[in-house]
Amino acid sequence: MAKIGSGITRLLGKWALVPACAAGLFLAPVNLSAEEAQVADLFSIFEPKDDAKIGKQQHPRIVAQYGGEYVREGLNDYILDIVLRIVAVTEQKDQPWRVTVLNSPIVNAFALPGGYVYVTRGLLALANNEAEVAGVLAHEVGHVIARHGAQRQGRATGIGLLGAIAGILTQSGDVFRLGQQLGGAYIAGYSRDQEYEADQLGVKYLGLAGYPREAMADFLARMDAHSKYAAKLAGKDGASGQFDFFASHPQTDDRIAKANASARRNKDDLDRQYGREIYLQKIDGMLYGDDIREGVIRGRWFLHPDMRFKFQAPKGYQLINSTRAVYAMNGKGGRMIFDMDVKGLRGLSTEQYIRKVWLQKVKVGTVDTFQVGGAQASRTRFVVNRNNKQLYVTGVVINFGYDRVVRFAYENKTSSPALEEGYAESYSSFVPLQYEEAAGIKPVRLVTRTVAHGEDLQDLYAGMAEVGPEKDLFILLNPNFKDKNPVAGQEYKFLEYGSGGNG
Repeated sequence: MAKIGSGITRLLGKWALVPACAAGLFLAPVNLSAEEAQVADLFSIFEPKDDAKIGKQQHPRIVAQYGGEYVREGLNDYILDIVLRIVAVTEQKDQPWRVTVLNSPIVNAFALPGGYVYVTRGLLALANNEAEVAGVLAHEVGHVIARHGAQRQGRATGIGLLGAIAGILTQSGDVFRLGQQLGGAYIAGYSRDQEYEADQLGVKYLGLAGYPREAMADFLARMDAHSKYAAKLAGKDGASGQFDFFASHPQTDDRIAKANASARRNKDDLDRQYGREIYLQKIDGMLYGDDIREGVIRGRWFLHPDMRFKFQAPKGYQLINSTRAVYAMNGKGGRMIFDMDVKGLRGLSTEQYIRKVWLQKVKVGTVDTFQVGGAQASRTRFVVNRNNKQLYVTGVVINFGYDRVVRFAYENKTSSPALEEGYAESYSSFVPLQYEEAAGIKPVRLVTRTVAHGEDLQDLYAGMAEVGPEKDLFILLNPNFKDKNPVAGQEYKFLEYGSGGNG
């Protein structure tokens, strides 16, 4: 979450946690206006004939939403070369292609019309070798070449209600239009058959480009492992497919099986290299996880060392950071949106702020006023109707001081005392971040190391940066060690604290 607006100052002092009271009734449902209900569907940008023009128009918005471009000497040109190697064997090899590495820890890759291809550094950290990166990029290029976006029938597929709710609660057109692209709505908007077709095209392009065709299935397996790891961090049992931003995809096991079958059908005797050694060289020293200038995620905690605050998402939720807001989802329809208004209360009480500023487009009824850590706060509840569906929303504002207000919004398809208790635990956890804790938050770098003689698995992950369960995270980054003992001379990925900056 970047600094929103200007004049951000740090709040000093310590608040004591005071549990919020539980009260208030839901209002009668309110209907979104036509403008509010018009959730822009970025997949529809594949429909116009002038693909290059539309891709160029969307490019700055995409880069801004994903934290800007990540630039590291040698890395960007290397990823460009991989894409050019892929598109050289496609029907669109003569069109210009632009490749951007995004400064985001989210594991994602996608492509826009006009040859705009994007991959996050989060995906690069997860991949084991060049061929796996080529596989996922070949999949995305396949979507573009097959013009799957133009075949979509529902303009709001994959976007749903979150964008509309986010637009109302943050009063941000950008959030309104781009809200649920976070975490992979670009991919999730495609149909089951389109995903399978893009996988098959990806396998085809991999083979023609000289990569091992098995790399497509290999990376799909990496995505499945990442989904299980994210579920475990969020307090789930880690079962595959239960907590996954790619839930509207075909089941990962099915896709892996189909991609492997395609690779076997086209098997040949050519010497195809995975490119692991050069890949590890190129990502050595790359920033890992959150850019601390945007705030960091630690399990269910979000901490912003610059703006000096922290809070916790409800149990079972996974946090997603963006430039304008912080989101959290639980995979069952529950969502949280957090942002900050740097214009503050404008001389109003927190109740008046809810009625006259934040939710001025909603007919607000009961508003409860209480304290969170000694600071004034207010809460209201209402129901939103859209397309014959209801969403129950709980909105909370807290006076952060120094002309700043923070806002929490929790929405779900149902309501219950248990859900409200989870929300209360979340917004009541909001406190200023003390100087010592803020100063202790350091950027994390992914570096390449080599197994020494006599080292066992525990030796390899000992002392790794504390951004997740050491062993689980190490195995996620280095799956070769999951069932095999380390062998001297093997290279592996390791996380260590580094200096500031994002290079």
